[in-house]
Amino acid sequence: MPKTVKLRPAVIDTLLTNERLASYQSVFRPATDLELMGAYLWNSQVCGVLYPLVSAAEVALRNAIDHGVSGELGRFWWTRSKLRYKSFGQGQPPKPVTVVSSNFAKSYARAIDAARRATGNRNARPTHGAVVAGTDFSTWEYLLDDEFMGRGLIWPKVLGGVLCGPWPGNPTQTLRHARTTAKTVREFRNRLAHHEPAWKRYGVVTEVDAVLHLREKIARIEELLALVHPEKLRLLERNGFLPAARRTCSIDELRRCQLAHRRSKVGTMRKLQGVVDLAYRQDRAIEVSTFGGDHRSFLLVPLGA
Repeated sequence: MPKTVKLRPAVIDTLLTNERLASYQSVFRPATDLELMGAYLWNSQVCGVLYPLVSAAEVALRNAIDHGVSGELGRFWWTRSKLRYKSFGQGQPPKPVTVVSSNFAKSYARAIDAARRATGNRNARPTHGAVVAGTDFSTWEYLLDDEFMGRGLIWPKVLGGVLCGPWPGNPTQTLRHARTTAKTVREFRNRLAHHEPAWKRYGVVTEVDAVLHLREKIARIEELLALVHPEKLRLLERNGFLPAARRTCSIDELRRCQLAHRRSKVGTMRKLQGVVDLAYRQDRAIEVSTFGGDHRSFLLVPLGA
């Protein structure tokens, strides 16, 4: 964000609501409009690197459960004739069951409509994959409920094939841990999807609190991915997604967005090597400008330390 941009009234007074502006003011305590806008842009950058992680966790959990349960109950396993639960036949179904049933019904209806519009055939039917892919994240969270744990039910029969990472305890403890973690990730995903400040939570009153809160959310995403399968976590780590998230959720990156950082001037290969080593050791992005006739600027970003 160049310092020559006129932030008021064209940007700040129209881009941010008073309520949102107040939350940035109270937590980040900006001394200038430049610092205020930098904190706002930092949040946008945070959301951009975290959303792929929560999406990966959702898809990993969804596909793991579907693959495991399909092998036991067959295709379209979520129908009432196939999916049983602990209190089946004892009055009204409990909330986890009604949420799962409702979510699949909505997804099936949307998939039918999409299939008919795509083919022009009023009798078209959706595929198994289309219905599964169209479900809400809450579907898979509620399927991890104790209501589906018991003799003749899906858990613990297929739990070992769904959660392939290290278990924190026995099957019941592991299932509860998985659901709690999935709920945390889902609720955080909703905050990101609704363009709310990713760092905002009760008890977050400083920028350090904000960073620690975001790091805790990254840890929960890693925890869920590792529980589903360690290799899924390793894929995101080795391809730079997790290092980028940790790097972005930092005070260093906040300061860079606020233009409260020093740019490294590079005129020799030796100097460039020194900046590269520093970026790698500290695992942070560093802005670099070159000497010469054209002053060119670059952002040097390590893939991971």
